[in-house]
Amino acid sequence: MTSTTETTSRRAPLWAWAGAIFGLLWLGVPLAEFAGSDPSGVQIALVAAGLPAFAYLFLTGVMGPPGRLLPRLAGMVAIAVVLTLAALDGWALMFVWAASAAAAQLSGRANVLALLGITAIAAGTLALTDPDSAVFWAITGTVFGTGTLWLLLGGLLRTNRELREARAELAEMAVAEERLRFARDLHDLLGHDLSLIALKAELAGKLLPERVDDAATEVSQIKDLTRGALGQVREAVDGYRRPTLAGELAGARTALEAAGIELSVDQPALSLDPDSESVLAWTVREGATNVLRHSSARHVAIALRSSAAGTEVEISDDGRGEAPATDAGHGLEGLRERALAIGGEVEVGAATTGGFRLRVSVPDGRLETPR
Repeated sequence: MTSTTETTSRRAPLWAWAGAIFGLLWLGVPLAEFAGSDPSGVQIALVAAGLPAFAYLFLTGVMGPPGRLLPRLAGMVAIAVVLTLAALDGWALMFVWAASAAAAQLSGRANVLALLGITAIAAGTLALTDPDSAVFWAITGTVFGTGTLWLLLGGLLRTNRELREARAELAEMAVAEERLRFARDLHDLLGHDLSLIALKAELAGKLLPERVDDAATEVSQIKDLTRGALGQVREAVDGYRRPTLAGELAGARTALEAAGIELSVDQPALSLDPDSESVLAWTVREGATNVLRHSSARHVAIALRSSAAGTEVEISDDGRGEAPATDAGHGLEGLRERALAIGGEVEVGAATTGGFRLRVSVPDGRLETPR
């Protein structure tokens, strides 16, 4: 089965197709020369059949995987030789496309050998047509020079492709490692408790029906253990999903700047407990989302302040000033529930800039003196 990374890397982007097709337009130079040379019917037939076939072999060769290039490269060279010898020496420019495809797609020593071979075939073909020395050296030099340029560019393209594939593999490995870490955490949290629950359930079954009171005690302990295990799972999942203030500020900046909205952040060095930081992080996320969806603002300010009473974050904009609609458990209502759960509060209203203001305060925030 082909991996996702391999499949993605083999699919050429649209800009690459556009560039390859644009490059083929330069075949109009020998075509114009051929049209003005008073060709015979046989020559016209050869060009009419050979030119589309050459374009097809070139596009499928440079856009496909390197393993498919060699047979197409042989076909391109054959068409270039036939048209140069039978129709017009100007068709020797086709060797330029063949050399470029070989230099860009092949790797190692294969691209150098292919470039030298195609240049030699081009020179030999031109020598057979007996053109003047200017045409011979101009076309041969163009084949070798353009092929050399694509030899260098092809190395850069292959390096970039390998870097993209490596980055995708690293991302997949990071996700797999995080899943493994979370699975280990759950195993460590629940393994002991679940084993104990199973043992106590088995013991309670053996005590029934003769020793009902003792069995009831075991069942009560099973209930306590189950609740404790459930609480540990909730804490683990909450910690796994808990956003960070720094991460949400960075995400808000990226999202707002992408929408053309200027963002200013007043952020002192804060030291917060995890619950307070989580609520403030959710505030930044919700505030940025509301700005993008409802405000039509051009500027947004995020200010974090800390005092003995706690820490607050205020998000204000210069938009329409309309409070977004909320549903229970979502949006501002969900944010209010999170804040109230740790003794915080949420305020919404008009900003001094005429837009909308969201302020959330939480306890236990401490201002860290910058060094």
